[in-house]
Amino acid sequence: MARSTFAYVTYIRTTPEKLWSALTDDVEFMKQYWFGTHCESAWTPGSSWKMVYPDGSITDAGEIVEAEPDDDSSQLDAEWYQ
Repeated sequence: MARSTFAYVTYIRTTPEKLWSALTDDVEFMKQYWFGTHCESAWTPGSSWKMVYPDGSITDAGEIVEAEPDDDSSQLDAEWYQ
């Protein structure tokens, strides 16, 4: 059976710098929108990422496919293993 894929695209009105920080650095911001969890990663292509509960347990994980913190158009693409 062929493996299915799903692409989820969201458009957010903000600056590229603020969005990149919200997705990769700002743990308290992440917790507001990820059900109390936060993400940890080096945020570079090929690096792993994980979604972590406050007690330290991991709810999901994956791999960073593309990560470009660019002034004009940032892009973050991650694979989820769940």
